Amino acid sequence: MIVKILGNINTPAVAETDRLIRQLGHAVWDDSYYYCDLAVAPRLTRKLHNDELSDPRLGTLIFHPSPLPYGRGMQSIKWAYKRKEPITAATWFWADMGLDTGDICEQEIIKIDYSMPPRDFYRAHVMPALIRTLERCLNNLQKGYIRRIPQIEAYSSFDFSEKKEK
Repeated sequence: MIVKILGNINTPAVAETDRLIRQLGHAVWDDSYYYCDLAVAPRLTRKLHNDELSDPRLGTLIFHPSPLPYGRGMQSIKWAYKRKEPITAATWFWADMGLDTGDICEQEIIKIDYSMPPRDFYRAHVMPALIRTLERCLNNLQKGYIRRIPQIEAYSSFDFSEKKEK
């Protein structure tokens, strides 16, 4: 498979994603390719454009660190800590026109370790789960198994970032 990675290669999530894709024997897309089979976004901070959604033959997988559909939106780990949630998750979902609304491809529950600050927890627990779940996604896709589990809208929540008052 030819996999296009969306995101800044200087971030640990993108660098680890690149390493995994190559380790599994897939090609990482660059300008020498005319197409890609799949796009992945391990750390997306913007809404995708229509062409980014439609270009990959199989679609685009986006990572989100919450048990979607619960915890949509930015800074989901921060919000989980604020709410004292017992768990979060590593979720890869298929991009669509909505915000964190696409069908789920792979999900793994993660127990939150409150002995660590959120950033350390993300590095120690969420990042390894991101890679484990992506490996399962890629292995299944390579075998022709495309998993799409619709999110149940009745269970959804959306966390808004707090705006600082001046």
